[in-house]
Amino acid sequence: MHVTSGLFIFKPIMLTLMTNDINVTKSSVSFISKLPFRVDYGEKFNQYIYPITVHSYTAVFAHVFATIAVDGLYYCLIQHACGMFSIIGYTLENIGKNNDDIFDTKQAKIQDSNYSKTLSCLRKHLLVIEFTERIESLFTKIFLINLNLNMIAGSLTGIQVLMNLEKSAHDVAGPITIYVAQFLHLFLHFWQAQFLLDYSVLPYESICRANWYYASRRCQKLLLLIMNRTTTPCKITAGKIVVLSIESFATVVKTSLSYLTMFRSLQ
Repeated sequence: MHVTSGLFIFKPIMLTLMTNDINVTKSSVSFISKLPFRVDYGEKFNQYIYPITVHSYTAVFAHVFATIAVDGLYYCLIQHACGMFSIIGYTLENIGKNNDDIFDTKQAKIQDSNYSKTLSCLRKHLLVIEFTERIESLFTKIFLINLNLNMIAGSLTGIQVLMNLEKSAHDVAGPITIYVAQFLHLFLHFWQAQFLLDYSVLPYESICRANWYYASRRCQKLLLLIMNRTTTPCKITAGKIVVLSIESFATVVKTSLSYLTMFRSLQ
């Protein structure tokens, strides 16, 4: 996001520096060319050139920092949930490995260390599942809006790239940068959701690798409860409709390209 905003900001400046126009003055035209996006203040533009310039550049940075803040929170929450699943999986995988063939299957609960570890993992697992459900409820509506806007905006940006292919390179550089940044930003959302899908089934795989047959009957019942819950992986959705994953990202890209083809045919 910072690279994209930097290119978006410095592009008009670099183009201004590279122009061969000898009539470069402090008119409104020269200053408008240095702004990152078009503005229209009428006759007051020349009077407030510098405040308008500062406001334009600040608006770009504010938008980028707001996006990074929301995405950073999302990434941190997902990675924390994945870390908790990893801790639970590591603990469950070591269940029964310190026992031998002559362990007591009817030992008391106080002496049954495997049972205590498994009960603790069960409670933590329920808390992590609740945590992931709250993450999903927090971001599901945002991702639905973001997904639709990215597909439409990506298609329109792609049309802009196609329209400027026959023009100079600086007319294509801007739309291509925005086009790549949009899909990269969307890919990171789907990639983090794929992490959650993979790590949420980690306790099930850990139990399968553990020496559960050396655990007591009460401990095995708890392991079955954990395995039963992990059959449905935790997931992040867009409006409870689309499950975010690498596979669904490929579908989104195909849909966006189909929109691009449709808009191109209507041109």
